[in-house]
Amino acid sequence: MGKPSEIERLRRQQGALADFGSFAFREDNLQAVLAEAAHICAQSLNVPFAKICRYRPKDGDLLIVAGWGWHSGVVGGVISKADSTQGRAFVTGEPVILENVGKNHAYKLPAFYTEHHVVSTVDVPIQSKKGSWGVLEVDSAIERQFDQHDIVFLTGFANVIAEAVVTSERTFAMRDSIKRMKLLIAEKDQFLIEREEHEKHLRELQSELLHVSRLNAMGQMTAAIAHELNQPLAAIANYVGAAKLTLESAGTESEAVNHAQEMIDKAEEQTLRAGKVIGKLREMVEKRESTRVAENLEAIVRGAMAIALFGSAESEILVNISVADAVPAVLIDKVQIQQILFNLIRNGIEAMSDSESRKLDISISLGDPGFVDVTVQDTGIGMPSGVVSRLFLPFVTTKSDGMGLGLMICQNLVEANGGRIWRLDNITPGTAFRFCLPYAIAPVDALPLVA
Repeated sequence: MGKPSEIERLRRQQGALADFGSFAFREDNLQAVLAEAAHICAQSLNVPFAKICRYRPKDGDLLIVAGWGWHSGVVGGVISKADSTQGRAFVTGEPVILENVGKNHAYKLPAFYTEHHVVSTVDVPIQSKKGSWGVLEVDSAIERQFDQHDIVFLTGFANVIAEAVVTSERTFAMRDSIKRMKLLIAEKDQFLIEREEHEKHLRELQSELLHVSRLNAMGQMTAAIAHELNQPLAAIANYVGAAKLTLESAGTESEAVNHAQEMIDKAEEQTLRAGKVIGKLREMVEKRESTRVAENLEAIVRGAMAIALFGSAESEILVNISVADAVPAVLIDKVQIQQILFNLIRNGIEAMSDSESRKLDISISLGDPGFVDVTVQDTGIGMPSGVVSRLFLPFVTTKSDGMGLGLMICQNLVEANGGRIWRLDNITPGTAFRFCLPYAIAPVDALPLVA
């Protein structure tokens, strides 16, 4: 059993190591840990000097990064090479002890040893699982024999320093990652802001381009007006002519006179509708927003059907209108949707002029979330394959006397009402078009995808 003084020395050393370990793992400043290590080592071993050297891979040397007891300029300004005691301990991974530096002939010692009257010195390597990091050294101004207990004590300190270094590197890496992550988040936020501004700018440009396009298309629209008003104006002429003949044949109030009055009323209705169509087309050219309110779609479909079928009784067309349960109101401009339906229905009627089976089906059903679908299907001659891909382009038509603007106008109007229109594939016989319109319960931000 050791002497009481030796036991007390070991107890003090173990206590100092334990206190340092507790401090090192609480402190996240590595430089403070290194400085405290040098201080405690010198104090615990009762020597005036201690220092910690860090290996610099790029320079291939050891720089004193922390110390205790040295004159100004030593810490941070003095380096050791491979031929020093620090270099030897670092390279071999074993402690290096010099009991008397005056008798040393194996190592090159720096000049400040003489300035500080260093006599004895001991170096232990600082190593972790990642490899050697540096060297811990204590120095005595009197000749001293550093025993095995001293080496164990210093090695314990070196191990704690090594763990503190690894922890510091991890903390630094984590902070660097957090910093870079914050920068990336800031860049992402800035990107989103810039993208939103860019998209806003694009929408404004798109609106301006659409306005310019509408102005450039005024000639087309003029032709379209004549095309779209042909049927109601012809009906007006027929009603007025019949009314004149009827009134000429009846001099007093009679059933014929009443019938004539009824036809004149219908003529007036057709005239008003023609005026509304002109007004809406003018709004499109003048870049005005359409007036969209909640409407009952079935009522609009039946009204458009009645107008479109006027004068087609002799065609013996079988009409079927089907409406799904619980179809909500839609947010639309009534006149524009009526115009779309009129165009599609008239196209179907004309396509069935030479068909043996003349059946027109109009269905109202729930479509993609937030949308109601309207399908207009006929049993006509169908469409040539060469026309299908260009249906909604201007001046594309299968009619000998057609202008090729009807479907283009339908597309413009349905999109102005927040929906879209497309032709259904694999319909035999005949042709089917479907368009969707948004619910009236809330504004719609995006159009549904169509398979």
